[in-house]
Amino acid sequence: MRLPTATALLLTAALGCLPTVAQATETAKLQAGFSPYRLGASTTLKLALDIGVAGASDGLPSPVTRFEMRIPANLELIGSKLGLSICHPATLLASGSEGCPADARLGLGSARIKVPVGPEPITESASIVAEMGPPVGEEIGVLLYAEAGSPVAAQLIFPGVLFGGQSQSLSTAVPLIPSLPGAPDISMVSMKLSLGPEGLTYFKTVHGKTVGYRPEGIALPTRCPHGGFHFASELAFVDGTTASASSVVPCPVTRRRR
Repeated sequence: MRLPTATALLLTAALGCLPTVAQATETAKLQAGFSPYRLGASTTLKLALDIGVAGASDGLPSPVTRFEMRIPANLELIGSKLGLSICHPATLLASGSEGCPADARLGLGSARIKVPVGPEPITESASIVAEMGPPVGEEIGVLLYAEAGSPVAAQLIFPGVLFGGQSQSLSTAVPLIPSLPGAPDISMVSMKLSLGPEGLTYFKTVHGKTVGYRPEGIALPTRCPHGGFHFASELAFVDGTTASASSVVPCPVTRRRR
């Protein structure tokens, strides 16, 4: 399917299609957290990823070709009550996230990109909506829909797969898509994503009336695993390098009763 130029442009940005830096050492930093953080309760998982180049605070990493986020198996992400409906890519392209069922939404996020125009890059923000997508084989499909305003007004669809079991992860292969002809690629330098009920409203029919409600999110276990909840991410770049990052959410402090 041939996408509009604007769609391809933002797809390049949000998927991490970044300018090639010869022999660069890409870096990644990951932060994970829960909101609220109460064992045995429903929560929203919050992830924040920063991408850079070692030794260069303003460096632009090589384009990303693969991304994987490993999630602790004792978090019931697949078993949550999120994503009761399916949103299709064609609907997102035609009508945006508002065209999808409200109960297909999994979470919200944002990305910070730099547009290398002129002597100094222009910084822009893009909003992200995570939607439940069509199944990929026997696995769960996830669609990240990003939309930016000015100076780059465009939209994108970022497909992923959520794997369950003991190796629970969100994984995707990132296609390399050029930006405008003759222009440098756009750089994504950070992304934040929340998966859970925070900021979401689902709808149901009660006594013939449609009422809104906040869905249940990811269920935290009643006991914290030894050493806390461990998250890890791995990125592969077009120049052949890789970068990995990890984050640990420590166990909550419990107060002893007298």
